Amino acid sequence: MPKGQIYHYLLSEPTSAPKGTILLLHGIPDLSYGWRYQIPPLTKLGYRVIAPDMLGYAGTDSPCSVTHWARKELAADMADLIGQLVPRGEQVIVGGHDWGAGLTYKVALWHPELVKAFFAIAIPYIPLWLGPTKEWVDMLDLVENGTFPTMGYQLQFRDEALERNVTSLTQIRTFLNGVYGGTTLDGKGAFSPQNGVDFDILGQLGPSPLVSSADIDFYAQRFHINGMRGPFNWYRTRRMDWEDELPFLKNGSIKYKMPVLFMPATKEPDTMPPDIWTDMDDYFESLKIQELDSNHFAHWEAADKVNEALATWLPTLQ
Repeated sequence: MPKGQIYHYLLSEPTSAPKGTILLLHGIPDLSYGWRYQIPPLTKLGYRVIAPDMLGYAGTDSPCSVTHWARKELAADMADLIGQLVPRGEQVIVGGHDWGAGLTYKVALWHPELVKAFFAIAIPYIPLWLGPTKEWVDMLDLVENGTFPTMGYQLQFRDEALERNVTSLTQIRTFLNGVYGGTTLDGKGAFSPQNGVDFDILGQLGPSPLVSSADIDFYAQRFHINGMRGPFNWYRTRRMDWEDELPFLKNGSIKYKMPVLFMPATKEPDTMPPDIWTDMDDYFESLKIQELDSNHFAHWEAADKVNEALATWLPTLQ
């Protein structure tokens, strides 16, 4: 990469000339491997697919300074990756889940000339959360004043004390099992959107119903390469992002001009109630919403539905 950082990525090419390129951005706690259910079908549809391990994850670098995780910088990284892997002048389709969806909005904001269209899974565009906004508001205030009461986990995830409790391979695996939905014998989970991870019961959890034991082993091993500091840094740049994005509001609120597909996960109402994304139309010229009967990790749990939605939407972009 021009800035000297190394990104690990998966690249899948169709058997004939590609119809276009799709760049897939994962969230936390995930990897490029998280797109394993989408990459083959998208390639079969005729697209070149690129799925990087995001900054701080697995085979990708994890720089010392948190400034590298500012969304402006991460969007620039994706622009550089596009420049290296995609023919000059070709626009790409960007898709993301979780923080990857959050970054998808930012790639389209900072580099609209590179983005033909984009899709976001589970994470709606909410300016007060993702920015830009005219006034600075800390996430702590948004949680405590009741605006986003289910964002309390973000306060835990940005606290450096958390990563000190998730350092060994065993600790990372146990943490992932909790976030992926493992429960105690009486059905109690270790993660809540209001409070984050309850370390007191992590060791009492049974296997996650969402992913296999082999997959959690793989995830834990990959996360252990760089540790958890990089993934948690994604929660530590809110102030930097606000300062970077203020110029976009000189002429009022932003409005995305390219086609956009948003796929909300309707089974996570505690974290993302439907009324939180009902005003999204105000910020897009061409927005399609396809609800998914799924929890947060919809690209796994409802992979077939995600793939069907993409197979229907992508031809409309030709």
